[in-house]
Amino acid sequence: MDSFTATPTHPSPRRRRPGPSRTALAAASILASSTILQAMAAPGAATCVALKATPIANTTVTSATYVTAATGNYCLVGATVAPQHDVQVVLPDNWKSRYLQSGGGGFDGNVPDAAAMAAGGAFAAAGDNLVANGYVVTADNGGHRGSQYPGASFAVDRGLTLSYASGKIFDTHLVATALMLQYYGHEARYNYFSGCSNGGKNASVAASNFPDYFDAIIGGDGVWGQARDPVGGSDMAGLTSKWAQTVQLGSITPAQGAALHAAVVNACDGLDGVKDGIVANIQACNIERVAERMRCSAGASGACLSDADFAKVTGYITPLKLDGRVIGAPWSGATDLSLVGASSFGLGSGFLAMAMRTPAPVNPATFDIPRQFADVAAVLDGVYGMTGDLYGIERYLKRGKKLILFHGWEDPVVPSYVSVDFFKALTRAEGEASDNVRLYMDPAVAHCGGGNGADSTDLVAVAAKWVEQNEEPGSYRNPTVAWKRAGASAPADVSGASFTRPLCPYPSYAHYVGRGDVDAAANYVCRPGL
Repeated sequence: MDSFTATPTHPSPRRRRPGPSRTALAAASILASSTILQAMAAPGAATCVALKATPIANTTVTSATYVTAATGNYCLVGATVAPQHDVQVVLPDNWKSRYLQSGGGGFDGNVPDAAAMAAGGAFAAAGDNLVANGYVVTADNGGHRGSQYPGASFAVDRGLTLSYASGKIFDTHLVATALMLQYYGHEARYNYFSGCSNGGKNASVAASNFPDYFDAIIGGDGVWGQARDPVGGSDMAGLTSKWAQTVQLGSITPAQGAALHAAVVNACDGLDGVKDGIVANIQACNIERVAERMRCSAGASGACLSDADFAKVTGYITPLKLDGRVIGAPWSGATDLSLVGASSFGLGSGFLAMAMRTPAPVNPATFDIPRQFADVAAVLDGVYGMTGDLYGIERYLKRGKKLILFHGWEDPVVPSYVSVDFFKALTRAEGEASDNVRLYMDPAVAHCGGGNGADSTDLVAVAAKWVEQNEEPGSYRNPTVAWKRAGASAPADVSGASFTRPLCPYPSYAHYVGRGDVDAAANYVCRPGL
């Protein structure tokens, strides 16, 4: 395990806990009466069912069911914050004063199964059973019901869009805090947030807007900062513009995408010391040169790249600029670039609908980026606060709070450089802001998982050790390991892995030491990247 200390780390400052004001705020804001906030009895079936009577302002507790399970018994509670923000809360009997709030996905609209997430595996960045490890876990529908508002059709309703952007994080936390106070007699000591994709976007808002509520935040494949921030186009208006540009460039064919991806692997696979079908040292790979070799000769067709197709590829992997300033982060050339058009159309159309406050979808091909960018940024940032701003996140970190980012290098939904460029912006600041954030770029991993790489990890446990024991990620006692699950029937934790790799903090990458099992993380070191 010594390989995990190959990249130097900095000592973390001692965790600073918020004062009692948050408890007072929760008590004042959540409860509609002056009921004494103590558990009526020890956690169990009777206490669980009684939670249906918990008075929470503007909220109806719709269900409370006691569940017995081999990994630990828990109370599963459903609640609705008016008008239609549905929440699930899992309250384990074996509570260790830990709280984990989950982010959403896509355009939300449905409540993920919080009990399944608490069982581990199905929860982004968690490999162990969260109930057994004493976490209260939440899930929510993002403030609206997909049965009434499919996709991004809620964009016409400003209140529902505000809830989707940020209000749901606040409301879910308040509901869960009220239930913890009633069920256990006190709120959580350790508070975490984790999400991927839209949940990664939610993580930026949690850090910037609600710093008192979370001790550590995990955000994967997300969106960060705002258009006025120097984040290299990692913000929501910038990403929306990059999606629109991608649509406007047009698509390459699946055959061309597969051939280009295979050519990249063939050219750059060995840059990490082993030929295993995984390009770990992606930034040392000259993607444009690989694409140049695929240019069609006269009269050729098929998987080669015509002049027009080559222009599309270079457009994808080049930052989008407006008036000389980068406003959109580029796609990674390790991605199968034939896949980026479909996701760009679907997501771009939804966020343009929110920005223009019109029914979805809005065709991204009609978005005049030079003329309309400022208006889109004004709404997504100024009206909705769709993402957390850079300086709010910096303040969160300077208070000693922890932030873990992760992103798949082959993500075809959110460009991988969104996380890279935002991380660079964060770490330009010296001191605590840099000490308290980590970025893990996952080789050969797609959007929030999938691909040929090691796409499973337990960053929740890593974050908990960082907060609760002051053990930095990557240390001997707190290694950051990723694994590829052997199959759907294999255990969700590392015991069910077909191979493992160290997760190296950006800009380092995992390099094979040249001896030992190539499938074992212990035989890799974290080497400095570009």
